[in-house]
Amino acid sequence: MNPSTTRKLMRHFSFHPALRRNPPSFVEYSSKYPPREGTALRVRETNPHRLTVTENLALSFFWFTSNMQWTALIIIVVPEVVLGMVGARHSGAVMSWLTALGALLASVIQPVFGALSDLGRHPSGRRRPWMIPGVIGTAALLVAMGLVHQFTPFFLLYLGLQVFANMASAPYQALIPDVVLFEQRGVASGYMGLMSQAAIIGGVLIPTFFSVRMTFYVLAFVQLLGLLVTVLGVPEMPERTPRGPWSTRQFLKAFWISPLEQRDWWWVFSTRLLVMLGFSTLEYYLYYYLHFVQHLVNPKAMLDQALIAVTLASLVSVLSAGWLSDYLRRRKVMVIVGGLVMGIAALGFVITHSLTMVTVFAAIFGLGYGTYLSTDWALAVDVLPPTNHAAKDMGLWSISQTVAQTIATALAGLFLTLTVVHWGNAIAYRALFVITFVYFLLGSLFVMRVRKVH
Repeated sequence: MNPSTTRKLMRHFSFHPALRRNPPSFVEYSSKYPPREGTALRVRETNPHRLTVTENLALSFFWFTSNMQWTALIIIVVPEVVLGMVGARHSGAVMSWLTALGALLASVIQPVFGALSDLGRHPSGRRRPWMIPGVIGTAALLVAMGLVHQFTPFFLLYLGLQVFANMASAPYQALIPDVVLFEQRGVASGYMGLMSQAAIIGGVLIPTFFSVRMTFYVLAFVQLLGLLVTVLGVPEMPERTPRGPWSTRQFLKAFWISPLEQRDWWWVFSTRLLVMLGFSTLEYYLYYYLHFVQHLVNPKAMLDQALIAVTLASLVSVLSAGWLSDYLRRRKVMVIVGGLVMGIAALGFVITHSLTMVTVFAAIFGLGYGTYLSTDWALAVDVLPPTNHAAKDMGLWSISQTVAQTIATALAGLFLTLTVVHWGNAIAYRALFVITFVYFLLGSLFVMRVRKVH
């Protein structure tokens, strides 16, 4: 790389052109779209203009590559690797505990690295100094996972992957409250949902066209690409307020969010936890459902078809629901409808014996999933505590997903261990999907307890 190119890249990493023209300032919500009483959040307006389509795409692109990685690993690659390493008899239980431990680790790492990035005063911004080493470490560990053939080193590398991947994603999640204006949160959340759905297609297609080992290498390259696009395309300015002396006591105290003072935040957290319990159960066990319930020797092709149906259907609702929530200023309705539709689809998987209907219910699930995703982020940002610690707060909020993964896989593993020997695989997996319906139902209805956001 010649010196001229290097200087251009460094300028991009440090200062976006829009920021050189418009210095940042602290603002309350836009005067045109004032927040409701009790929901005010001081958001750092590091980009004082409405984001363009290109900027929204760049902002959400890292979410696309990160979700592509986990879709490929959790749904296809890791189950296949575990099956080959430990055998069919123990694969379900081992997969459950592997993912549960990884999710538990992630639930601790995300808020910690998020809080550290909030304290950052680096010239390139608060988020980049953590995203860059996190992604580089993630890529290195993916390459290493493609080289091992024994379960113990694979297990240790998987846990290391959780550390570095969440080191990058924790500060990244704060970019939406950092740079997105109040009146664009639904749209920005819609773009995040769009990228989540596109990641499903990419995460399914990569293992389809590449061997298991090569898939790890391709995913490593994709993570580096996602980092480059978001870092170069998203404006971020360094924090200029003095940080003050370090205090371990204050650092740890900041992780407590009072249920009495921030009830809406806790209701959003709890309801998302329930919905993610349902989603994680379906995500982790769809492969085994197709194998044991629908009696497919090799579920890959049908799994691809079902996941593509989910994604294409979600595209119908994801952007339109996000825009509609901004226009009507009604977040809760979209979240409730999305969760209930996903629950109905989960029941459909229980009763059907037809592969065609599996695809139909997958499409119905996609419509609900897209609606839910389009307002999920926006609702979370709307109820954040009124602090300048967005990465830490979003990291705590994201625990609702990682804890859900831990609980879902642990409960499902225990449930399958107790029921498969008595009921057989087919009935046990149908019963497991009935439980997912209950998760979706409760997670949708309790959203009505959120008071200060419509």
